[in-house]
Amino acid sequence: MFIIGKEYHRKSEIHGVYKGQSQGGISTPKEHNLIFLFTSEGEENGYIDEYRPDGTFWYTGEGQVSDMQMKGVNLAILSHIQDKKVIHVFEYTRKAYVRYLGQAECLGYHEEARPNKFGHDRKAIIFHLDIDSTPFETPRKVVNKKEWSPSDLREKSLKELRDAALQKPYEAASKSEKRQSAYYRSKALKLYVSRRSNGLCEGCTMPSPFHTKKGPYIECHHLHRLADGGPDHPINVIGLCPNCHRRAHHAKDFREFNDSLKIVVKKIEQNIL
Repeated sequence: MFIIGKEYHRKSEIHGVYKGQSQGGISTPKEHNLIFLFTSEGEENGYIDEYRPDGTFWYTGEGQVSDMQMKGVNLAILSHIQDKKVIHVFEYTRKAYVRYLGQAECLGYHEEARPNKFGHDRKAIIFHLDIDSTPFETPRKVVNKKEWSPSDLREKSLKELRDAALQKPYEAASKSEKRQSAYYRSKALKLYVSRRSNGLCEGCTMPSPFHTKKGPYIECHHLHRLADGGPDHPINVIGLCPNCHRRAHHAKDFREFNDSLKIVVKKIEQNIL
């Protein structure tokens, strides 16, 4: 249906095919059991979408002025499993274009005070999503809860860490167990990238600038930004020294630099596989 990492023209290639609201961050096509979520970098009107340390992605519900209500498109997100609707997440890359990030499952939500478009606090609904950014052709091991122990990760080999970063919970897992799985995958991926780099920056190939108690200091950089936290997949994350990491975010040629890093990671992963 959609290809992970591919850019789509929102109006013609998404709504032109499936219909649904072509404006705003949430679209619910009437003729399809689909929900489209669109996110973008930055903060506006209290909308702050970001990956969290537990591996889930926090997505702000709909409503720019008054308190957000659990109805309409917000309720559609919360009840998508019961309604047998599939959530697809996209991130804006440039005007009118979005990149596909994968399918998501809503694991719950919380409410907190966020400013509205006028700067006044109102109640906002923040959904907790588990986004699957694994390409469909990538095999994934289905595991049970007993295999989600973060304390065991440092004992694993490089290949075992990669497998751990790609695993998924069994079909009947509870939302709580799926949260644990998301946290475990996130931890596994960070350790995998650090181990994969072998103490060298995967951008400039220079040794890490210093060592910590856990080993060489390498920073994880996400090549598909999604608020700089994800998506979590080995081919989307590269281990960089602080200098290259800053370049990837702030240099005049940051787009070209990130494109070159995508090629680097692809070659590294091909050698590992």
